[in-house]
Amino acid sequence: MIHLDTLEFGLFKKYMEKGFSSALAKGRLNALKPYYALDKIERYKSELSEALSYVSVSDVYIPKDEDFLNLLPRLNDPLLFLEPDELLIFAGFFSGVRDIKKGLIEFGANSLKLYLSEISTLSEITDRIEDTVNDMGEVKDGASHKLSEIRSELKSLRRQVQRELAGVFAMNSASKFIQEQVITERSGRFTVPCKTNFKQYIQGIVHDRSASGQTFFVEPSSTVGLNNAIQEFLALEREETVRLLKEIADSIFEAHGRIETTVEAYTEVVFHLETAGFYKNKDFVFPDFSDSVVFRDVHHPVIFLEKGKDSVPLDFSMKGGEFTAVITGPNTGGKTAALKSIGLNHILGKCGLPLFGKYAEIVNFNHILADIGDNQSLVMDLSTFSAHMTNIRDILKTADSQSLVLLDEAGTGTEPREGSALAVAVCRKLSAKRAKTVVTTHFSELKTHALKEDDAVIYAVDFDYTDFSPRYRLLRGVSGKSDPLVIAKRLKFPADVIEAANDIIEQHKSDAEVSVEEIGRMQAEIVSKTKDLEILQAQLKEKEEFIELREQELNEKLAKKESELLEEALRLYHRAKKYAEKPHKVKETVEEDIQKAETKLGKVKKVIKPVEGVKVGDVIHLEKYDKSGKVLSIDGDSARMDIGGLKISIKLKELIGKKMDNKDTKKDVLVSKNVAPSAKHELLLVGKRVEEALDILDKTLDESVLAGLNRLYVVHGRGTGQLRSAIQEFLRSDPRVRAYKTASNEEGGQAVTVIDF
Repeated sequence: MIHLDTLEFGLFKKYMEKGFSSALAKGRLNALKPYYALDKIERYKSELSEALSYVSVSDVYIPKDEDFLNLLPRLNDPLLFLEPDELLIFAGFFSGVRDIKKGLIEFGANSLKLYLSEISTLSEITDRIEDTVNDMGEVKDGASHKLSEIRSELKSLRRQVQRELAGVFAMNSASKFIQEQVITERSGRFTVPCKTNFKQYIQGIVHDRSASGQTFFVEPSSTVGLNNAIQEFLALEREETVRLLKEIADSIFEAHGRIETTVEAYTEVVFHLETAGFYKNKDFVFPDFSDSVVFRDVHHPVIFLEKGKDSVPLDFSMKGGEFTAVITGPNTGGKTAALKSIGLNHILGKCGLPLFGKYAEIVNFNHILADIGDNQSLVMDLSTFSAHMTNIRDILKTADSQSLVLLDEAGTGTEPREGSALAVAVCRKLSAKRAKTVVTTHFSELKTHALKEDDAVIYAVDFDYTDFSPRYRLLRGVSGKSDPLVIAKRLKFPADVIEAANDIIEQHKSDAEVSVEEIGRMQAEIVSKTKDLEILQAQLKEKEEFIELREQELNEKLAKKESELLEEALRLYHRAKKYAEKPHKVKETVEEDIQKAETKLGKVKKVIKPVEGVKVGDVIHLEKYDKSGKVLSIDGDSARMDIGGLKISIKLKELIGKKMDNKDTKKDVLVSKNVAPSAKHELLLVGKRVEEALDILDKTLDESVLAGLNRLYVVHGRGTGQLRSAIQEFLRSDPRVRAYKTASNEEGGQAVTVIDF
């Protein structure tokens, strides 16, 4: 037994449903309940994990299927007949099914493989529908040879009728009896609007008249035969379209077994995908199952969805041998919210769903029983106390060693001493049954019980007494004070009332009570400060890790810069070797320098680590070019990338930079856009020496390719032609260049070389 409503499981599902598109998935969500078998929970976790991985790298479109769901109950009727628009709904649904199945197969789905194997796309039926019905929900002319002939004959007859009626309009006396020169259709027959005196001029059949009675819609005798023929062919058309539609409906009925299997499997798949979409971009963790309850920064699911970053996570633990946890402290401090969070997160975990938080261990309880809130029933004539007692009585009957029991303010609503004694007795009974019990209380007797017993643990809600505000944290091992007067003061109670109440309390308070309260308050302050210190330490550690990461990135950038400088030096050395006409000794010196530069470059490149674990869909910021691109495909040791619309292949070992997360990607990169610069891009090299010009050209080619340019105009002048020849020789074997040519006279002639990338 699990008290789902008390712990607001239905409310959580409503939050989930808001983002769902599929009516089938919504139905599956509404029916979702916790699983009891651990292997079933683990299987569902595995399936959902795979769906989460899929939606993280793919833009998944879930089509709406409410219309198909309404159609579904009729599909197993042997007398099934579907109208064209209903066939479009059928085909549209299975088109969406096909796309989702294809996407998951291409992704390499494994855990969802069983569902995918049971999904039939019914392509033979959907192809037949596509051949028969157009997008407007009309049966196509070419659906059958017979229908094509019938409609061709209908068109011919309609043209003949229109010609005959046009002849009526052309009569010399037409203006005397024709109300308006338009052809109208009445009762499926073509007519002309006539005045009331039409019988003096033509013979015909009246099919209708206007509301004023001044216009008659008349079928002239000359067109009766043609209209009759049209009606005959319309009947043949209806007969043929019904035959075609009935054939498709029969094939759908024959496949209704496959359809039911497909719908069941598809419902599971789409529910997993919708659920994964709900968790996408949220911080979540799948809980581990053990004999302990451990929450580390785990949020109340509903509060998290409602408040987002303003939600305060919960730290809570009950080890295997601890059977009672008592949560103490003032009202408005978050005791009940903590109680519900523990229960609801166990329910989500048993459904195979992740929790919102950093780490969690939960127990696979058979019973999650809760007594929370005001259960007063006027119908059953129960007071608040009686209603609570009835509920707790039933809990005591049901609870066993596989139970989680959540009690909010146990024993309240009656005489305090007797109520507190009853609450302690209930906790002892549940502990004897080895049920794990979490109870909130203001009773000192229950606090004492938690402090004395070895199998119990006590918590206090953290409270800031400087500004009287709750911190919504739990402090383990601390006995909290109820502080009703503090709460009253915070709620702006009259000061004289609070002062009078305080005087009464002081008169009846013993020294022992004062000491215990003071110790509890001091202990709470120590634990709270310790908690704050832990948070500061965690933040400091995070900053240290960030600094280390930045230092590593800086070292890599320095190594990259050194690599670029050495590559530049190598290029200059090679060019110097190629063009220098120097003695043999100088040539040997250049060879030696080249060898040294190559050796040093090899060492530097070993320091620079390429991006690891590159996969399709990753967005990588390439430091060398200070640009980001998306990995389209991976072939062996190369990756095909889209950089600002330019698609290029890069060696995996040359992918120096970092992967971008979703947040950075939005800011930094836009991919798959066609770059077509409209401006004319020129490089002016007039007056440059050959070596200097080729060096500038080499760099400009890199920049132009990465900028997505289609063409570059290199202006080198006419002169002796030496610079033009050197440039064109350089371009001849350059892999970045698709073609080059001397410009036309209008573009500069011999003084300009045009490069196409």
